[in-house]
Amino acid sequence: MFPLKESFMRELEEIKARLAQEIRFKAAEFKELIELSSDDLDENVCPLIVLAVNRSFGGNVRPAVSLATVVQYIFMADQVHHLMNDSLDLEEGKRQFPVLVGDFLYGKFFLSLCKGKLLHFLSPLAGVIATMNQGAISRWLGEKGKIGESEHLKILEMERASLTGQAARLSAELAGCSEKDQNRCEALGWELGVAWAAWRDQMGKKAVRQSLDRAKQILMELPENEVIPLYELYHYMERSLGEAV
Repeated sequence: MFPLKESFMRELEEIKARLAQEIRFKAAEFKELIELSSDDLDENVCPLIVLAVNRSFGGNVRPAVSLATVVQYIFMADQVHHLMNDSLDLEEGKRQFPVLVGDFLYGKFFLSLCKGKLLHFLSPLAGVIATMNQGAISRWLGEKGKIGESEHLKILEMERASLTGQAARLSAELAGCSEKDQNRCEALGWELGVAWAAWRDQMGKKAVRQSLDRAKQILMELPENEVIPLYELYHYMERSLGEAV
């Protein structure tokens, strides 16, 4: 197991327990309704970004767990929406079902903001959701024609990096960081998000490596002995994406 995950095991398990408890319907559990395949990265990257930034800058762990749960709701809702199938062979109800479940998760995101007393983060997170949806629309339009690598990367930035970047920034703000460090954390989260998404879309070693290298350059602007969790986060991502780089 990665040292980073071990150090946050209690928090990660709490986040998963919260999600499992909240995402329940009267007749079934979430996993019985939607076949959302997920791996270690899908389940942990977003929460780990929030938790690693928080610990690096000495923040309070309780609000950070709440923020990490909120961010994971947004990520999951986006993934569920991507399951929508516009095949003409499907009944209209089945075709629209992922949209309904995704919207349900977005509702849970808002409720969690309220419960965690993080409502002041609503505006930036709503902006992220809008950007992610814009990316999804661009992807759908791009499937109707050929898109180049640069356009592909822009879609990944909208779909994934906008969320991971904002997650890091808000965690830094929650920990009381300066504007300069908030910007650095956002840039770090952004590049890690691009690397993750490029790996997921099988864009090749070069695209993944370039984003990881930029993330490392941002890290080097911070004193390693003071932000050890962020260095552990970088190494976790680098090793997890190792097949590509």
